[in-house]
Amino acid sequence: MVTPEQIDQLEAFDGEGARVLSVYLNLDPARQVRRSYRIVFEDLVKEARAGEEASARRELEREVARVQAWIESHEPTGKGLAVFSCEPRGLWQAYSLAVRIPDHLAFDDKPDVAPLLELLDEHERYAVALVDKEKARLFSVFLGEIEESESLKDFVPGKHDQGGVSQAHYQGHHEVHVHWHLKRVAQHLAELLRRRQFDRLILAGPEEATSELRRLLPRALANRLVSVIPAELFASDAEVLEATLEVERLAEREVEERLVRELVETAGAGGRATCGVEPTLDALYMAAVQTLVVADGVRVAGSECPVCGRLVPGRVATCPACGASMRAVHELVHRAMERAREQAGRVEVVHGAAARRLLEAGGGLGALLRYR
Repeated sequence: MVTPEQIDQLEAFDGEGARVLSVYLNLDPARQVRRSYRIVFEDLVKEARAGEEASARRELEREVARVQAWIESHEPTGKGLAVFSCEPRGLWQAYSLAVRIPDHLAFDDKPDVAPLLELLDEHERYAVALVDKEKARLFSVFLGEIEESESLKDFVPGKHDQGGVSQAHYQGHHEVHVHWHLKRVAQHLAELLRRRQFDRLILAGPEEATSELRRLLPRALANRLVSVIPAELFASDAEVLEATLEVERLAEREVEERLVRELVETAGAGGRATCGVEPTLDALYMAAVQTLVVADGVRVAGSECPVCGRLVPGRVATCPACGASMRAVHELVHRAMERAREQAGRVEVVHGAAARRLLEAGGGLGALLRYR
């Protein structure tokens, strides 16, 4: 698994003039059986080789040979692979991913971390509390991986079914112990949040237990609650993970659709938002972007000024801002995502209906702004 801290380190890498090969491969199970991901890698290399000038191909081939040797000697694990190589500066990082990632290759002056940023955006860290009236299992889910962090069991006396005063007494005694148990679960969730920050919370189990636990959640946990789902306490890790990923997918689509709706409406009203490739790149140049919004799969070739950092769509020889010579950028949107992060902005990649609306309204790129 790759962590946000490791992505930060990659973003901060300085090649000092040497270029970095960034490779992403989808390790679908069918590809692993025939090891056909090797052919995909070769096709990506051919495409990159064709786009390079002869003077840069030797440098590219050196990094390709390094990555290819590693791929040939290692059995793949997980559903995706990310590799970063820059031999002259001693950079070598290979990450196995538990989630699929689109095939991609970049050969540039810094690691292309945009696909990893998209993964972080799509897969937030979840906590799952699977509870009944006397037991609980707490899980952490991130980037397609699940870990059971702890389990709890409290003594809860059974209900009395003899009737009369005795039944009322035992019923009350039972409910008090259930309350104490679920209050302890809430306390452990609060401690998990302090110890290992998570973005969203799911409660799972019988309705009576989850309803009471929901009532006992402190505000910090209640604000992160996204779903309450039925489940059995003996559910397997794989079943808990599958249910969590489905909740995650639906929650993310809902957030994305609200975001794009806000962006399009605000930009249309002349507010602090912009919609369209060129206006958004202009806002990045002015360091005005608070949240960069990108439609999944959008690709734009462009140019970058190495002096002032201006990003421009298309192949442009001279920077329109400072007059310096521009250099080609294979994935302009990826560079825009990295630029937004450098400026302490957020990046949101949207999918499905939200992506289609953003493509129609602004060519797949827009931003909420700090100022106008």
